[in-house]
Amino acid sequence: MPAKPAAREFHVMEFVHHDEAAAFVAALSRFLNSPDAPRAGKKKSPIEVWARSPVASEGVLLFLSDAAQTAAEKAFSPVSIGRTIKRASLPAECFLIIEGGVTPAWGASEASARLAQREGE
Repeated sequence: MPAKPAAREFHVMEFVHHDEAAAFVAALSRFLNSPDAPRAGKKKSPIEVWARSPVASEGVLLFLSDAAQTAAEKAFSPVSIGRTIKRASLPAECFLIIEGGVTPAWGASEASARLAQREGE
């Protein structure tokens, strides 16, 4: 079986507060597990959301693949994207928080805990 295609670009969302990022992650995870969610095909970009939790006084950054951004726009339009970066430019300290077809539907407290786990590492 061929490997899944990897997303090449990511759309950056910036959140000033941890709770705002957690609410977005929770809502997107629930949408991706709903009947209205887009389904990944063999040639489609995978749904990936990477996160970089706060460093010092900075907020949370989320990095959405093209497919994740499309899903977010379908569910929550408009989605505020600050810039687009290449996969090679993802910060070393970021981690995969949502993977389409893998991540379950979370509540805000579960998403918050997932983001917080990485903050303490």
